[in-house]
Amino acid sequence: MKMFRLLLALLCLAVFHPHARAALTPDQTQKAVADIDSLLAAHWKSANVTGNAPVSDETFVRRIYLDLAGRIPTASEARVFLESKQADKRTILINDLLSRESYVSHFYNFWADILRLKSNFVNTANVVPAAYAKFIKESLRANKPYDQFVREMLSARGYCWENGAIGYYLRDPEMPLDNMALSTRIFLGTRIECAQCHDHPFDKWKQTEFYHLAAFTYGNKPVQEALTGVRDAFKAREQVIHEDFLREKAASKDGGKAAEARKKERLDAMEFRKVLNIIRHGIGQLLSPIAMERKQDAVLKLPFDFHQPDGKPGDVMTPRAIFGKAAEPSPGDDRAEVFARWMTSPENPAFTKVIVNRLWKKMLGVALIEPLDELRDDAKAMAPEVEAYLEKLMVVLHYDMRAFLAVIANTRAYQSAVSPGEFERGSTYHFTGPVLRRMTAEHVWDSVVALANHEPDARDFAREARDERRIQVSHMVADAYLNYDGKATVDLGYASLASETVIQAKEKAAREAEVEAKRKGDKARETELRREIGRLNRERNEAFVRDFLTPLLTNLVHKKAGSNAKLTVDETYKMNTNPAVLAVETWRKMHIPGYGPAPKTAAQIEADAQAEKQRLTALAAKLGFAEKDRTAFVAYCEKARGEWMRASELDSPAPRGHFLRTMGQSDRDFVENANPNASIPQALALMNGDLISSNGVLSPFSPLMHSVTNSGDQVEAVYLALLARKPTAQEKQRLLGGGASDCKSIEALIYALLNTKQFIFIQ
Repeated sequence: MKMFRLLLALLCLAVFHPHARAALTPDQTQKAVADIDSLLAAHWKSANVTGNAPVSDETFVRRIYLDLAGRIPTASEARVFLESKQADKRTILINDLLSRESYVSHFYNFWADILRLKSNFVNTANVVPAAYAKFIKESLRANKPYDQFVREMLSARGYCWENGAIGYYLRDPEMPLDNMALSTRIFLGTRIECAQCHDHPFDKWKQTEFYHLAAFTYGNKPVQEALTGVRDAFKAREQVIHEDFLREKAASKDGGKAAEARKKERLDAMEFRKVLNIIRHGIGQLLSPIAMERKQDAVLKLPFDFHQPDGKPGDVMTPRAIFGKAAEPSPGDDRAEVFARWMTSPENPAFTKVIVNRLWKKMLGVALIEPLDELRDDAKAMAPEVEAYLEKLMVVLHYDMRAFLAVIANTRAYQSAVSPGEFERGSTYHFTGPVLRRMTAEHVWDSVVALANHEPDARDFAREARDERRIQVSHMVADAYLNYDGKATVDLGYASLASETVIQAKEKAAREAEVEAKRKGDKARETELRREIGRLNRERNEAFVRDFLTPLLTNLVHKKAGSNAKLTVDETYKMNTNPAVLAVETWRKMHIPGYGPAPKTAAQIEADAQAEKQRLTALAAKLGFAEKDRTAFVAYCEKARGEWMRASELDSPAPRGHFLRTMGQSDRDFVENANPNASIPQALALMNGDLISSNGVLSPFSPLMHSVTNSGDQVEAVYLALLARKPTAQEKQRLLGGGASDCKSIEALIYALLNTKQFIFIQ
């Protein structure tokens, strides 16, 4: 048996060239599939179990769409596959799905759940999460190797518009210890977080080991603003005052008391905080944070309450790996980059083991080692030979996730009937087939979207443009401050402070008069004074835009686009009329060449809208809608594009009360925090939600009802659309016997099937 395993391993290495970057050839894929099937067959024999029966094409097509595309197939997609006579049609479909945008959408949800990605961070401009989400989607779209994907996140630094991967660290800003605990769990399957406070009570990890590991990335610091020059200018002023103080003190006869008083008086006169607040006015919502920098001189020490025998409080912790090949940074090395290379190295067995188990579990419902994020020394794979083979295969594939998924999807185990029993931790599963799994919230939403939206896999380019504009506005703001001389910026701040002081005096007088008018019951005077206070507030903000922002913008446009260049104003941007946000709104409506595409004019937007209407009208004609119904069809499609996009195109997570949250979507506060349990609100959402109504799925313009209406067999059309199969003779007889051929009965059938276990579960 040992010789057999050795031969298989050698054969694997011989078949796949270790330096090849391309995906496997069809013959190589089938060879890998045959090897895995053979290893599993031997495992079943030794465990005295029998593999589950092969699945039908109907079961396979629904399963593979849910596992690789994240939704059920449309009726036409199911029909094309089922009617195909090609002998290798399953392999063809697997490869096709892995190349589609639907794969990107589905696996974005998968990684968003693991990485706890949120579209909106608390108290930030949300520029970083927009760039982070873009990084993940583009990585999946380009089929970036998994090791590169992780390495880019773990070594990330710089501005978000240059490197969206910084979102990985900025998901937990100023929390380097917690972030390290999550990194080891997610990518190494090692739960070391307990050792953050004390030696691990149930594993081998010591608190000192955790701190040595955390020292690699302790220097990560978020950049909240672009005021380096401003702070340097203030420091220069303070330095002049300090040097004058030293000279006065040296020449004094009172021990420097008078010099100290003069120093304090001059520092107070600087009014540092007031001027800095003026300079920062209007940029907090646009930046904060925008970048990740590395403080290479940052020192991590053991905490004050450390009480283990292998150290003492305050001991400096140098970077040191916890297992595998040593990773000792040399002087001048970026410690986070050293850490990233160590973690993602093929020589780090835990790294490969975790991604192999993640993807295997994604397809079959149970990892080869459970739990996959708590790999202790005594953890054993339930099918060791398969585990070892897959780890070698992943390395040979250079961490190509699509190629790896294609191999799994072609195996006999994956294409066998499900095992209905629920896997219990501590038990052993022999992978005779996938386990029966319930759809995730994203599965259900995206599947229903496919029933309501004629273009279910469409990207939301309008949202992408808004996110890109948000990123570029922040880029423009940062560059405006960075490209303006720091001393000159401070001078502008002092000039604005002088104006602000005058306005504050007027405002104070108006507020005191307002109180007096209110005391006297003089409503007219009170109203007049409120208007005066509002006018002063607008005057304050207009003066700030005119006297402070405009010089920065003018300077930037000349530096970036030439002395003859001009600012472009987005004529279609609807500004918030609140004067308190005038500065922010001014940045948002301005455009400078080099910071994303120029805003479209109203005429261009209208032309795009008309072109889209013409495209949808042509689609209506292609689908066979009568000319009188095409305007309504276009309106329906526009509604679908605005409301019924895939989960990956919506905020992550969706707002509370949204269908996705009702169905158990993760709140993204913890790793893989989705709720897989059924509930009464879920059934109600599938019966009473707007998407499951005459406005959505049951509309005559929806893909579902259109296919049903134009089908010679409406019952068959419903089954094909929802379950990717035709009804059995018994089901059909029962339904037709009950008169399920009229519209209301068809709607009742749709409601019923949507709430069946056959729809909700992945079989």
